[in-house]
Amino acid sequence: MNRKLNENLVSAIKSALPEKTNVALYLMDLLSLGKEAVYRRLRGTVSFNIEESALISKDLNISLDQIVGMRSAEKAIFNLNLIQTPNMMDDYCASMRTYIQALRKIKPYADSKWQSACSSIPCPFYIQYALISKFCLYKWAYQMRGFDSTLKFAQFVIPQNVLDTHEEFLNENRFIRSGSFILSRNMFTSLAKDIALFSRLNVLTKIETQQIKEELIDMICNLESITAAGTLNVNSNISFYLSNIDFESSYTYLECSDFELSIFRVFSFGSINSLKPEVCKVHKEWINSLKRSSTLISRSGDVHRAEYFNEQRELLNTIL
Repeated sequence: MNRKLNENLVSAIKSALPEKTNVALYLMDLLSLGKEAVYRRLRGTVSFNIEESALISKDLNISLDQIVGMRSAEKAIFNLNLIQTPNMMDDYCASMRTYIQALRKIKPYADSKWQSACSSIPCPFYIQYALISKFCLYKWAYQMRGFDSTLKFAQFVIPQNVLDTHEEFLNENRFIRSGSFILSRNMFTSLAKDIALFSRLNVLTKIETQQIKEELIDMICNLESITAAGTLNVNSNISFYLSNIDFESSYTYLECSDFELSIFRVFSFGSINSLKPEVCKVHKEWINSLKRSSTLISRSGDVHRAEYFNEQRELLNTIL
């Protein structure tokens, strides 16, 4: 790494860390380096190597565009959180930590905001339910690993590190100040159809299917209450919309006065992320365009909200 790139990285680290954080101590812990080795890098007498730069970029959500000084609006560097079969649960946790780190980054700011367009049930809502969360992971693992019929749903165990990551995410999610969720109209029925399919494959028992259905009904009732209140907690202000058009993936945009991040969900639980302002601008505009094609159901949208959630309960009873 040349001197200019090293200076860009050091500047980005200082900007990304909270005030009063000891930069040297942070780097010593993250990179497992001694004090003098870290100070040589901060002074520029020794450059950060590519592995160290990548680790810092991932941990602090620093844009590599910012480090290399890429200014072209036509080019951008994306961070890939793709999941590989041999280490899929560890990779899944790493992908979830993208959200956790971003939530921690924006948490201190009064203007922090989360915006999502969700083609499937949003993660903040379903991971609170043990069986629904387990089924989503089981279905994904079934697709990725090609399970045969001998591995039943009851035999599938969620690793403790995944459960811990879910808990960590929910704890950070409580601090969302404002934002919006655009919900696909078929996100509940799509999941219900998957559950029905796995029941026909005899990897889910009738009792398990009924138990998951009961959790889904409870989730629908809970989400209906949340949308009516327009809040996730006493300090938040969240708007919910029902999309009137189909969109092909899930998109999330997080921002505050000093930070913004675009997250494109791919391959079920993987993601492609960008901190480049031009990408974030287009990403935000796309989510706002989906809002204009959607119906507000939080707070004042009583009729549309009641119709939608009643319809979802009826469809679940039909499918399951």
